[in-house]
Amino acid sequence: RREYNTIMNRINRKKKNRSKRKDIEGKLTTSGRQKASRVIEEEPMAPPAPSAGADGMEQEKQLWRPGIDGMEEGEELDYDPSAYTTYHSINMEWPCLSFDVLRDPLGHHRTKFPMQMYLACGSQASKANQNKVYLMKVSNIQKTSQEEEMSESEDEDEDPIIDAKTFKHDGAVNRLRAMPQAANIIATMSDSKRVNVWDTQHLLGALDTPVTGLPPTKPLYTFEGHPMEGYALDWSPTVTGRLLTGDCSKHIYLWDRVQSGWAINKTPFCGHTASVEDLQWSPVEKDVFASASADKTIRIWDTRRRKNSMLFVAAHKSDVNVISWNPKKSHLMLSGSDDHTFKVWDLRRFKSNTPVGHFTYHRAPITSIQWHPTEDAMLAVASEDDTLSVWDLALEADSDAKTGGTAGGAQDIPPQLLFVHQGQQHIKELRFHPQVPGVIISTAASGLNVFKPCNL
Repeated sequence: RREYNTIMNRINRKKKNRSKRKDIEGKLTTSGRQKASRVIEEEPMAPPAPSAGADGMEQEKQLWRPGIDGMEEGEELDYDPSAYTTYHSINMEWPCLSFDVLRDPLGHHRTKFPMQMYLACGSQASKANQNKVYLMKVSNIQKTSQEEEMSESEDEDEDPIIDAKTFKHDGAVNRLRAMPQAANIIATMSDSKRVNVWDTQHLLGALDTPVTGLPPTKPLYTFEGHPMEGYALDWSPTVTGRLLTGDCSKHIYLWDRVQSGWAINKTPFCGHTASVEDLQWSPVEKDVFASASADKTIRIWDTRRRKNSMLFVAAHKSDVNVISWNPKKSHLMLSGSDDHTFKVWDLRRFKSNTPVGHFTYHRAPITSIQWHPTEDAMLAVASEDDTLSVWDLALEADSDAKTGGTAGGAQDIPPQLLFVHQGQQHIKELRFHPQVPGVIISTAASGLNVFKPCNL
């Protein structure tokens, strides 16, 4: 079996030193705390070094490029165990194709191990009445290890601990988002056309202090005004409780927090001619938001003006699936499309066919995209080609950079590409953890991954 380096950090990116990794898979159950059981431990791959071929000549390991290099019969890829500072895989009871990171009081810029984080996930079960929302505390997240021989007790100590609480959800969860100012308030969009807002404080408290006899969780507020189901949902980062929801019938509704719950203007924002796929509030302007649509456009809106958007561009050749507004440089926006590409837009020069960046690396529709919460030039992209890529737009090609022992192919890799994560099937969403630098969480039909590339 030939071994390939499957990550981009084999090219000199002038980033941090590598750490080691161990593969872990855990199964989440709905009955609270359970340690992840270790079911995979592949033989660690040594750093690239010349190896002897059949003719006795030394051969260098090759850099395998997704979408460029093929696979011969009988070949398979090995991961590079030095690629991750931490990497854990969590199997879910049902696929959870939308999730969010819950902000916690444990502090910002956390870098010490073991780590802890809180997640909320919404299921897509085989039957509507089996759907749930999962609230998870993932603790004891250790650095990954490359040691071949570990005792059972040592191995168990390095497994993450998963505590979970659930509540029933009417229909599959199309989209889930937590309020940034109050992580216990969660909004969900259902395939039943309902939008629900939930207060999960009692369940989050039970994750840290176990209690019995928890009351059933019921929605704080339910909106049934959408004529079709939808996938677009975003909380305002500047106005507590302000919410946007968009549906497949091109309607966008604005929610404002009032004492009795939420006030929703029944007159939607009109302008798109097809499904609204994503919504993003401006990180600095409380009345400005953006929308992405299957009509191939991106529109910029002012909440005080409903009939027409302020700006719009014909953004892609196909559906615009996802957008992300840069939290540090508010004039920059990302878009990802069914045309397999993602673009970078400068809102100061927002015109059709004039993106400041156009990237054609992925080989299938873009399903998720997000700017890094603190690094203004860094972003991550997920695609239906089963890869998740991490980019730094501030990087330029370095003609003097060494490829770290890889043989050939480096010239075909975009200079801004930092890392490629693989191993999940049908990746739907990714999120940078806002309080743990460099940690990425992704969800797919095959489960959740929590990882930190070694070069972030």
